[in-house]
Amino acid sequence: MSDGEREIAVVGDTTVDLYPTDGGPIAPGSGFEWHVGGTATNAARWAAALGCEVDLVTNVGTDVLGAAAARRLASGPVDTGRVARVDAPSPLTMYTGGAGEEAWNAWVAGSCYGFTPPDDPASFATPYDWILLEGVTLPSAVNRTAVRRLAAAAAERDARVAFDLNGRPNQWSAPDEYRGALGEVLPRCDLLFAGTDDLAVAGVEPTPAGLLELLPADHSATAFVTDGGEATRALRIDDGAVTERVSVAPPSASVATTAGAGDAFAGAVLAARHGGASDLRRLATIGNEAGAAAVETVGAFDAEAAATDRSF
Repeated sequence: MSDGEREIAVVGDTTVDLYPTDGGPIAPGSGFEWHVGGTATNAARWAAALGCEVDLVTNVGTDVLGAAAARRLASGPVDTGRVARVDAPSPLTMYTGGAGEEAWNAWVAGSCYGFTPPDDPASFATPYDWILLEGVTLPSAVNRTAVRRLAAAAAERDARVAFDLNGRPNQWSAPDEYRGALGEVLPRCDLLFAGTDDLAVAGVEPTPAGLLELLPADHSATAFVTDGGEATRALRIDDGAVTERVSVAPPSASVATTAGAGDAFAGAVLAARHGGASDLRRLATIGNEAGAAAVETVGAFDAEAAATDRSF
């Protein structure tokens, strides 16, 4: 690359995630371990660990947790020059499920959750080949306007846009509110990641057909619909029509937690796509392998798992 050019920017959230150490019910005296998580942060670290130059655009607090998170991120594979230290508490989440369950408590209100928008979205977008935007920052109370502006600026400056829907039911008052927000971003996107749970939040069928309902009639993109341990469905969409589709079952995995599986999928596929891979089956396989590696560890990201050659 020439001076000033970058490969990938991942834009979204960072959280400090707590996990009980004994696996039992939480009670007085319970022990916890902490990890730096968040959908954008997880995806960025997977893409970087698989060989891409990645800038992470996110917020961390100026509290003790934020300082610890900043140090941990700085020691990892992503470039943290665009990580903003915000004078607010750090977002905190606590895993409350058993093995393989998706159950969390979160302390986000009043925190620095999300990212600090660039002053000039067009200038920000210009150096990048890809910009991955995370749907968890799409609500108006977080970064809706900034996400929309970044998607538009990236498309206008010929940076390709990837988007992970990440629809959370507690973030939207009704499906039509979520669909309206998606409608501001999806027309700009070249690469899409949607879980069946995301599509359910949007009030559409949790299938590729449901995803197509959310897209403009003439849209073109590559899309992946994931469903936990079920087969991933990958689509090539040209001018609104599905021109190719494949279904790829994920490998078996011993599930410690499901946290970060979708983020690992998105980061790994984005890295492969940036590297020139375009075959749908190959891309879905790469994403599935990353997701399987992610669920086998406590904590959403594991550098050794990401660096292991498991068909990446």
